[in-house]
Amino acid sequence: MSVILIGGTPGTGKTKVAGALGSRQGVKVVSIGELADASGCISAEDKARDTGIIDEDCLVEALLDLVDEKGKRMIIEGHYIDLVPSSSVEWVVVLRTHPDILQTRLEERDYSEAKVAENIEAEVLGVCQLDALESFGEEKVFEVDTSKINITQTVETIERMMSKPEEPVRIDWMELLEEEGRLEDYLSD
Repeated sequence: MSVILIGGTPGTGKTKVAGALGSRQGVKVVSIGELADASGCISAEDKARDTGIIDEDCLVEALLDLVDEKGKRMIIEGHYIDLVPSSSVEWVVVLRTHPDILQTRLEERDYSEAKVAENIEAEVLGVCQLDALESFGEEKVFEVDTSKINITQTVETIERMMSKPEEPVRIDWMELLEEEGRLEDYLSD
């Protein structure tokens, strides 16, 4: 099975982009969050962070079962893409969004102030990018900045990258914000 992973910080567009790409490619799209819920892999709730706590061993088993299914290419999207077996992975797309725009998107979702800050800090630090690079290697991972492009443009960018792989672009919000003198605004004490 050939898997395309779409990951990124909440608010970068994973679910919508995966759905649109799946429609264009004619492939199944699986949400890791929905798989975790359906497989009983949410072990508890972290009320302070307003999120479920994932039993990673359970989720790895569910993902192994999923990618062991015989079939064609599939897209798996979500926040825990680094748990997908790397031997099944063809491409990893990490969606990135400028912290200012991400903040607006998360506030529109009515995230708590603490949850907005936590997710923006993760985006600034490139947590999803680093996890993907560590798990899957430079050659499989590419990033798309969704800050100023719509879903269709994002999907077209992904399809172009998959058809003609080039040197991957690496997005570094820390460097940009430091140049602007605003990095401290985004990092917790």
